[in-house]
Amino acid sequence: MTAKIQYPKIDLYHYTSIGSLFSILQNETIRLTDYRFLNDTQELSYALNWLKDYLAPKDEEEFGKKVLTAIDNVEHGKIERIKSISDGSPYMQRYLCDIHYYILSLSRRYDDLAMWRMYAKDGCCIKFNSQKLKEFFYGFRDANFDNGLMNPIDGKIQYEISEELKKAINFHYNLKNELMLYDDILRFCLLVKSPSFSFEHEYRMGIPFEDQYLGKNCSKEFSLSGTTIRPQLELKNFPIRDIIEEITISPFVTSELTKIGIQELLISKGISPDVVRLSQISIR
Repeated sequence: MTAKIQYPKIDLYHYTSIGSLFSILQNETIRLTDYRFLNDTQELSYALNWLKDYLAPKDEEEFGKKVLTAIDNVEHGKIERIKSISDGSPYMQRYLCDIHYYILSLSRRYDDLAMWRMYAKDGCCIKFNSQKLKEFFYGFRDANFDNGLMNPIDGKIQYEISEELKKAINFHYNLKNELMLYDDILRFCLLVKSPSFSFEHEYRMGIPFEDQYLGKNCSKEFSLSGTTIRPQLELKNFPIRDIIEEITISPFVTSELTKIGIQELLISKGISPDVVRLSQISIR
């Protein structure tokens, strides 16, 4: 019998609208957003530019040239994938395709005024059980492993390039693992952001999406944000009873009916209404 992985317990919060909370509870789904449509206009490019400069001295090495070519491809929205070895062919077939990475943005800060103002002024903050959330994501990975799904993005955002991070980059470079080259670059670039966003204390879960993952447990959807239509990945059968630990309503929401409505929906889903809280921030 295979031992169950025990993921570390981390307090993770998802600041979102009441409409998104309603969808999560009513449909028992969770949506991830295409990385290109996140709020940071330098998403990916901030880390890519730093990585390109850092590894520029390696451009005379054979592997260094491959790394810099890969960085350039990622910068232009392309990633290398490997096709399954077909019957009778002894060779792995590599090809470039568009990057489709979908991200669930979380925060390690609870009831934070800056986060309320930026992301959920008229919304709420959902506390997720991080262990159950990771079980769900890695379970999706396992179910699609035969389709080529590699490890999801899973980690806290770095807002500065520390010496420890440089050592990690050097370690991966020295491994010279061409098969994981693009995934290593993407994992680094999607987990590094400008210091301007350090107030978010962000933690990310992300999935590299391909059409072959679509099915009864996953669909591509769209949402409207202002004048922008955002592509999203909707994961079905989201275990809300196991994962949702607490729901805190924004200090900017003053209607008592908001709390009552959420509690009634929770009761209909077999979840205690006592998980609903009001923000402790006093503000007019």
